[in-house]
Amino acid sequence: MPIVKALLKYDQTNFTVLILEYADSESLTLRETFYITYLIPYYNVLKQGYSSVGYKHTEETKKLLSELAKNRVHSEKTQSLIAKALTGENNPFYNKSHSVESKIRMIEANSSHSVYIYNSFKELLAIFPSVLTLAKLIKSNHPSLVNIIKEKVIFRGEWYLSNIPYNINDMPIISDLHSKECKQLILAINNQSHIKKAVFVYDSEYNFIGKYEGVMQAEKTFKISHTTIKNCANIARVYKGYIFSYERLKY
Repeated sequence: MPIVKALLKYDQTNFTVLILEYADSESLTLRETFYITYLIPYYNVLKQGYSSVGYKHTEETKKLLSELAKNRVHSEKTQSLIAKALTGENNPFYNKSHSVESKIRMIEANSSHSVYIYNSFKELLAIFPSVLTLAKLIKSNHPSLVNIIKEKVIFRGEWYLSNIPYNINDMPIISDLHSKECKQLILAINNQSHIKKAVFVYDSEYNFIGKYEGVMQAEKTFKISHTTIKNCANIARVYKGYIFSYERLKY
């Protein structure tokens, strides 16, 4: 484990334990998942705040844990062996960039990270354990969902997907993924699988008129060519007293 190696290398006196938040037992895993994805901790092994039951340490880690548990000053021989084990290519972080941007890219490309589902109002609805889990439930595929996450575009006309929460205080409306509410959310997402880009329409004063399943439906309703609607929706500009947008506007 990286944290064990780091403790052995830098000594326990160079590490501090901080309490980030006090949470109820019911929301503990959700808040742990939040901090893992929000802070992107350098030494974390698990990618979400779920049980580590079933996780098995390697023999090397077991030996290092045993050495650390002795809580004594290492001999020169032991220090030499530890240093050797952490030197160069043996170090799990050897020759790797760990900027915030690179960490985010790693998360986006990794199917094991949690997925935050927001509605078009940017309200957090639920947190799923991985991209693959969500893809199977909503009859999609991993590459498509990863692209949606990277491009930060609205999905099937109503939902945003993210590996990182938008706000630090976001709490999901649906906390139980086995609940009736969660099943209804999955059903709603599946029922809108035919929608590629919904169109949100407002009047010139930014009063909401309605949401349409696509530019063709908006074209029939407002008698404006779909090409014009597409061009207007990309920049949310006014045309003949209407504002067309691919996202819900906040005014």
